[in-house]
Parts: sequence; structure tokens; C-alpha cells
Amino acid sequence: MATRLPRVIGIIFLFIILVLSPIQTVDGFPNGVGDIGEQGCLCHGAENDLTSVDIVGLPEKFESNTTYYLQLIVDNPAIDVNTSSAQGGFRLVVSSGTISFNETNNSQTIGDGWTHTEAGNQQRLWNLTWQSPVDNTSLTALTLYGNAVNGNGEFTGDGWNKIKIYVPGVENYNTFEQPNNNIELDVFDKVMLGLGLLVLLYIMVKVVKD
Repeated sequence: MATRLPRVIGIIFLFIILVLSPIQTVDGFPNGVGDIGEQGCLCHGAENDLTSVDIVGLPEKFESNTTYYLQLIVDNPAIDVNTSSAQGGFRLVVSSGTISFNETNNSQTIGDGWTHTEAGNQQRLWNLTWQSPVDNTSLTALTLYGNAVNGNGEFTGDGWNKIKIYVPGVENYNTFEQPNNNIELDVFDKVMLGLGLLVLLYIMVKVVKD
């Protein structure tokens, strides 16, 4: 049993390295991000509570087939803006309605959502319009992932976060609660940590039995 202890310690050490290494090796997305962005900006590490993301201009309830002028805003006072390089990025997923960005060279569609282009990552504010659905009894969900970056070309020093907002139509009388984004992220982190511990326990048991 004692002779297996170094082997167990070595496997645990290797497991920790494997868990942490993707944060440093996954490529970034200066040209925008597709569906993988809906898992979060994982190549930039964990969520950063100092990073704020917001969708400004949304009504409490939308009128049918109406154009609303919106702004996507990403901010982090701890991450300086580099005026000569990348400053931020986003991915926006909207369940219904039509999205149009004012600066067409700064945004693009990838998968089922909108994201920045390489030219569009040199800012932290994007102007757009949302034309609401014709059915004003429906409910629209808008999910924004935003990343504030320091422009050093690396994954270090950046910070991302997300927000999800529900906007009902004026004739939608159903009761609902806006999602608590912090709780959702906490649950995700706990699930991932639990899965990692289960894998580690399985490896240790298997090594001891062998």
C-alpha cells in the first residue's frame, strides 16, 4: 500500500495539470465566437464579477413589430482600455425578433447568434436595433456574453461575464422572474467541481485496487 502512495500522488498532480491546462492553451476568438461561446469565454478563465455586461434600451414589455434602439455594453474598471488593440468582445443570442447592428463591419452572425468581428473587438460598446416579434403575447429571451480584454494578445488579465434578460410582449400576462445570473453561474461551477472530484475519486480507487 505504501509503495503505491507516490503513484497516487503523481496521478492526482497530473489530473490537476490536465484540469487547469485548457485555460492556457485554448485559442482566443478575435474574429468572433460561435456556439462555443455559449459555454462562456472559457479560454479566458472563470467568470469575472468585476466585468459588467448590459443591454441598454430594452422595454419592460415590447409592442409588436416595433424597432428598439439598443446598446451592448461591456465594462471592467480593473482592465484598462488599449486604444491600439482589442478591447472587448461579445456574443448575443436572441430567441425572437430581428437584430441589426449599426456598424455592419463590426458584427456578424455565427451559428444562431451575433458576435463581433476583428474590427469590432476594438471597443466595448456596440449599437444595434431589435425589431420585436409580431406576436406580442410571446416572451423573448436575450443572452449576452461579454469579455473585457486588455489587448496584450494573451488570455491573462481579461475578464468575462454574462447576462440573460426576458422581455414579454404587452399582451403577455404570464408571471415570471428574471433569471438570477449569479446563481446560475454558481450552480454551474458547483456541478463542474463535483464532476471533477468524482473523476478524481474514481482514479484513486482504481489505483489502490490495482
